[in-house]
Amino acid sequence: MNRSTQIGVFVGTIIFMVLLVWMFSSGEDNPKKIGKNGRPAFVSSDWDQEFLINDKNPRGLYLFTTLAQAHLDKNHSFKVINEGYELDSLQAADSTQKTYMFVGKYFGMDIEDLDSVLSDVKRGSRLFISFDNLYDEHYLQLFDSVDFQFDYDEEINVYANGKAHSMVNLYQKDTIATKWWAFTDYGFPEPSEELSNFMELPNFLKVQYGEGYLYLHATPNLFYNYQVRRKPGYEYTAFVLDNLPKDQDIQFLEMARLPDDDGDYNIDDDGDSDMEKKDDSLLQLIFQEPNLLIALLLCILGVILFVIFRSKRTRPVVPFIPKKKNMTMAFAETITSIYLSKRNPYGLLQVQRKNFYDTIHRYFFVDLNHRHGDREIRILSEKSNTPVEEIKAFIDKFETKQAASVSEEFVANLAKQKHSFYRKVGIINDKLVERLQAREMVFKRTMWLPALMILIGIVTVLLGLYYLTQSIGIGIAMWPIGMILIVLGSLRLSKPYLTVTKEQITYYSPLSRKMVFSRADLVSTEVLGSGVVLRFTDNRKLIINYWDLSAFDRKQFERFVSRLHIHEL
Repeated sequence: MNRSTQIGVFVGTIIFMVLLVWMFSSGEDNPKKIGKNGRPAFVSSDWDQEFLINDKNPRGLYLFTTLAQAHLDKNHSFKVINEGYELDSLQAADSTQKTYMFVGKYFGMDIEDLDSVLSDVKRGSRLFISFDNLYDEHYLQLFDSVDFQFDYDEEINVYANGKAHSMVNLYQKDTIATKWWAFTDYGFPEPSEELSNFMELPNFLKVQYGEGYLYLHATPNLFYNYQVRRKPGYEYTAFVLDNLPKDQDIQFLEMARLPDDDGDYNIDDDGDSDMEKKDDSLLQLIFQEPNLLIALLLCILGVILFVIFRSKRTRPVVPFIPKKKNMTMAFAETITSIYLSKRNPYGLLQVQRKNFYDTIHRYFFVDLNHRHGDREIRILSEKSNTPVEEIKAFIDKFETKQAASVSEEFVANLAKQKHSFYRKVGIINDKLVERLQAREMVFKRTMWLPALMILIGIVTVLLGLYYLTQSIGIGIAMWPIGMILIVLGSLRLSKPYLTVTKEQITYYSPLSRKMVFSRADLVSTEVLGSGVVLRFTDNRKLIINYWDLSAFDRKQFERFVSRLHIHEL
């Protein structure tokens, strides 16, 4: 991994960690919404807590209890009874008429306590119970006979006082089907009245009980906060409360609230109760505390940085003799730059001459740049077993003064003669030439574009999933877009841009589609400012863009193009 790649991984990791910190801490850092009264509005996403009287969460009873308090006149109050002894003390100290109230899923209290409440009702008090289920003994205390029936649906229309109220069941802002309970086949020793109904079955009954009344309500989920916030829910709640007297204190029987699944036969025993246990693991604690979460992410970042920069094996510095610098690539780059920038064949000839003289000096120790008559040419002829006349004719071509007569074809032919001379005198081995020609050249795409696509794709997927957890609709479109970007970026990394062999040129599209061109069909090469156009027979062409090549592969490709132009310099 080179330094630039390490820096890229480091920057990408920093961006990824910052994104994670923002996502996990966004709940605390977002500015609070301001209500109409100028105070911060309450915002909650907790849909699990149910029927708690002061709970502002969607399924709490805060709005219901607030409306119940507002229903009373100024001389009466709303009180919460949490224990049995509080009920006994209140009844002993105050003998006035009261309204006993309960709203919840499961109602259950001591038989003696309920008997004392019913005794107060006989003397003129009221008892309002909105429940899903009761203790078996309470059914005998309140009903002569009763049965229930439910409608399993996402919403219902509750008819009260001649008006329909549309009620919906929500969970995390989605409508889901649930059981809406109603009374059927009920019987009481005294007269009763149906106050509201749905499916033509009553869900709210008013029953004469001595001098007082029982109010029995079978659908407590109509009093959730999110229901009361809606206009139909508010109107229905106001209708229910209007049936209760305003001149009696309300005693809310919180003591009668039992766990939701305590004896509730409507809940299936499927063995999944362990799923509802509170998660008190260490990770849960870390995720709940922003500072601990940031510390954990910083530790992960430190480990990643250690793996990138310090995990490779290190060795002490050992002195060594450096290898002789290979100037072949520098020479090829010089030729490429001259050709591509100026297209000057005479300049290429001068570079070829310098390279030829340097090669002769390196292999035969004959300096052709500083000749004294024909002495150096005769020495070269003896060492290379080449006639003097042939060497002179060859050197005269390199040293021609007629620049106008030097063309690309002249330079290409001279290059072939030079290579032939190298092979003849043993400077170039035929096996080496064959091995170089059989070598496959691979040109790869630049790393920044696929890396950026993958990074943006990951960020988009994470944001999409985050928005889905927050029930924001755009999330359902973001995560597929992110996956497409990740796949496209991975495809660009998995295949090279171009491969070149002695027989063919293979091109891979951004979608990894393979296109093969025969080198024998190559007609012309056009060099543009932004890339190269390779034209083949049958009017086929291949466009290679410089911006899509890495810096190293672009230089390699430019050298390859220069060899195509000057016939294998």
